[in-house]
Amino acid sequence: MIEINISSKEVKNNSVEDLKLKIKEEIKIKNELSQNIGTTQHIQIPFSNYVFTDGVNNMIELCKCHWLISDTAIQLSHDKELQKPFLLLKIEVNDKNEGVVTLREDSNKKPIFEKKYNYTDFPLKEYEIYIVDNVFLLKSEY
Repeated sequence: MIEINISSKEVKNNSVEDLKLKIKEEIKIKNELSQNIGTTQHIQIPFSNYVFTDGVNNMIELCKCHWLISDTAIQLSHDKELQKPFLLLKIEVNDKNEGVVTLREDSNKKPIFEKKYNYTDFPLKEYEIYIVDNVFLLKSEY
């Protein structure tokens, strides 16, 4: 099931047609990403000990978000306290296109890392991926 969240501020600040386009685009991206169920390769993330899968590569292309993966991998590579066998990476984007990236050891635990972005063009309101044994992968690839 694809879940889309819309705030009342978005409804006030955008035309109905703009919101419909945003929703359609978000559904299209999430549907396409959910089709990734395995990988044929691991792609090295520069300046880090981390790699990512075909599905994450697809996300990078669809969402134009190489920055999200490279920023996170570099942070993880340089902060030993963040290096865990399993992490949940979550990005959330508000109505003003400000973003927050968090890392958790599990979905029910508090973040062990948080980074705020004053602006992002990430097209989804929120999205989660896993980092397992230094591999970034989509939930559908796990």
